[in-house]
Amino acid sequence: MQVVIAHSHLNPGRVSRIIASQTEVLRGTPVKILTGACPDPERFTSKGAELMIIGELNYLEKKKYAASEAKQLLDLVYQKIREHITPDTVLHFHNLNLGKNPVVTYAVYQLAKEGVKVFSHVHDFAEDRPSYLTFLKEILTDIFLQDVNEVLYPKLPNYQFGVLNSADLERLVSYGADPERIVWLPKPVNVKTSPENLDKAEAKSTVCQTLKRDESKLLVTYPVKVIQRKNIGELILLSILFDHIASFVVTQAPQNPVEIEMYQQWVKFCSDHEIDVIFEAGMKTDFETLLTGSDFCITTSYRESFGMVYLEPWLLDTPIVGRDIDYITRDFKEDGFEFPALYYKLNIPGIKVDFKDLNMKMQMEIISDLKSGRLSKQQVFEQNPILNTLFKKVADSVTEKNKTIIQNNYSLKAYGNKLQEQYRKLIG
Repeated sequence: MQVVIAHSHLNPGRVSRIIASQTEVLRGTPVKILTGACPDPERFTSKGAELMIIGELNYLEKKKYAASEAKQLLDLVYQKIREHITPDTVLHFHNLNLGKNPVVTYAVYQLAKEGVKVFSHVHDFAEDRPSYLTFLKEILTDIFLQDVNEVLYPKLPNYQFGVLNSADLERLVSYGADPERIVWLPKPVNVKTSPENLDKAEAKSTVCQTLKRDESKLLVTYPVKVIQRKNIGELILLSILFDHIASFVVTQAPQNPVEIEMYQQWVKFCSDHEIDVIFEAGMKTDFETLLTGSDFCITTSYRESFGMVYLEPWLLDTPIVGRDIDYITRDFKEDGFEFPALYYKLNIPGIKVDFKDLNMKMQMEIISDLKSGRLSKQQVFEQNPILNTLFKKVADSVTEKNKTIIQNNYSLKAYGNKLQEQYRKLIG
C-alpha cells in the first residue's frame, strides 16, 4: 500500500499539523505528500515522507474562467496527480471540497470515477462560505456541466470521508453521503510531556518573569491565533471583569492578511484603554512552558472544526474554561469528559443578544463602558452566574480523569490504528 496525502498548501496551521501527525503514524508505509506550497519541507520529510510541490494544487484565483482555460488547467492537474497513483494507492486529500480550488476538486472526482481510492478528509464546508460555494458552481456547473453535490459527495464505493466530529458526520449524511463510507476521525492530541518539563510552579514563575506578570494572580492563557471566530473581544471583556485576580495572555497573531486589520484594531484598543492583556505571548516564551505554567486556559471561540483547545491543556494539568460549543464538546462529554466551567452565552445588561453576536464597534463600546465604570462589573456577574465560579479550583480527580480519556481515545497511536484500518478497507 502507498498513501498519497494532498492539500493545497502546508503553511503553518491546523491542517498542516494533522498532516505532520499522519506522516508520523504512517512511518513504515510509503507516503508521498502532494501540495501547492511548503515553507518547511523538513517537518514532513524528516518523518520519511516524499514531498512533491505541485503549484496547481494551491488556491485558484477567483475570477471568471473561459471554458478552454479551465479545461486546460483540469488536464494539467489531473495528469500531475495521476502520475503519483498506483493500483494500491490511497489518495488522502484534505479539505478537497472547500471550494478554494474547484478544478482540483473535479480532477479528484474524475480519478475516483476511474477507480482511484479516495479518502476525503473534511475540515470545513463550502456550504458555510457562500463565496466558495459560488466559485464551485461557476467552475463545476457552468463550465464542466456537473452537479455540484454529486462531485462533492459522490456515491462511489472507493470514495470515503473522514470527519472531525459527530456533527460533521450528520451533516455529510444530510448532503447525501453514505454513512457507511464516513469515519469519525478525531484529531490526535500529541503534547510532549517529557520528565524534563518544569512543574507547574516553576513554569509559572518562569513565564511570569518573562512576561512581567504578577505571580500572585491567576495566569489565564488563550492558546489561539486571533482570527474573527475566536471572539477576542469577549476575552478582553473577561480580562477586565477579573483584572483583580487574573492576568490574561493570548498566544498568536493571525497570519491571514484579511484578519490582521481586525487584530491590530483590538491591540490598539487595549493599549488606548490601558487594558493589560499580553498579546503574542507565544513569541515571547516557550509555548508548552506557558501552558504548563498557566492556572487556566480559556476559550471564547464560537466556531471550531474540532476543538483541540478543549483537550490539549489537560495533558499539562491545566483546566480549560470559557465558552462552550455544543456540537464540538458533545463528543468529548460522551467520552466522559468533565468541563466544570463552560458557558453557552454571555449576557450584557440592556443588550438582548449574546455578546459574541455584536459587531466590533458595539463590543468595544461595552468594554469601554466596563473599563470606565459606566457599566458595573456586578451587573455583568449578576446576569452571568457561571462567571462567579469560572476560575474555581478544579479537583485533581477531574484533571486525571480527563487526561486518561485523552490518552486512551485521542492518542497518536490510537489515531494511527484507526487511519490504517480505513485505508485497508479502501484497498480491500
